[in-house]
Amino acid sequence: MTFTLATFNVKDLLEPKSESARTLLGQKLDWIARMVKACDADVMGLQEVGPPELLGAVLSRLGDSRYGAPVVGTADARGIRCALISRLPVLEAQVHTADALPFPVFREGDPPPFGARIPLRRGIVHARIDVPALGPVDVLVAHFKSSRPVLARDEAGRELPATSAHMRSEGAVRSQVWRAAEALYVRDRVDEAMSRAGPDARVAVVGDLNDLPDSSAVRAVRGADDGELFDCSQRVEARARFSSLHEGRACQIDHVLASALLYARLETARFLNAELREHAPVRDGDETSGEPAPTIDSDHAPLVARFG
Repeated sequence: MTFTLATFNVKDLLEPKSESARTLLGQKLDWIARMVKACDADVMGLQEVGPPELLGAVLSRLGDSRYGAPVVGTADARGIRCALISRLPVLEAQVHTADALPFPVFREGDPPPFGARIPLRRGIVHARIDVPALGPVDVLVAHFKSSRPVLARDEAGRELPATSAHMRSEGAVRSQVWRAAEALYVRDRVDEAMSRAGPDARVAVVGDLNDLPDSSAVRAVRGADDGELFDCSQRVEARARFSSLHEGRACQIDHVLASALLYARLETARFLNAELREHAPVRDGDETSGEPAPTIDSDHAPLVARFG
């Protein structure tokens, strides 16, 4: 008996707002369904899912794939969220949310360094899956803040343009801080799942973490010692180990991280990146703008890990 786990950022599965987007919606649903079929995963974490009805339209195109009702997270201001679909029984499911994320202080008693300025915009989907021959597996689906700089704002909340190299660097640091806070929040949820499951804990974090495998954010999610999560993409040949193209460079920002007992059963991993292409950039500091024109395909490649 094998267990296959995948992650895929489908990119902007949203209600169309223009005539061109409405024209392309059916093709986009078909394309996403084709990629989901190609992954052939028992459990799949999805990112950038809009209205649940559109995810339902994708699942209806899968024929006899036997996916049950999806677990759908809370959406950000743009309307995108995480979701999880499973062909195996879901023992329980929840969505972890927080109005604001804490950030570490240097000494007890120090005030929170950023107050309530760092929201968790997209809820973390968490499902406990009944996997034959393995037992319960906790799967958490996350989508972190992008690497685009975060502009400062004035007292009224208006963005302040970055007019110097220093201000642009500050924006990049704010972006890193945001992902770090999200990473620590997810690490807390992993620790809770491991504590509840005890020595037989099998936990995985999947999703678009918007950072590289050796980044501080991904390392924070992975942790260390008894609670460490291991990078399943290491089983992929180095030259094929990428899920995104940015300014002509191939990089990996989508991850499947597995706890020791689960990782010990890892057989293979693969990126479905043969069709991947670079998309038009989003403006710095603008989390709500998309490409100049809607697209059928995604700017991310799925990552699929098979355990035996």
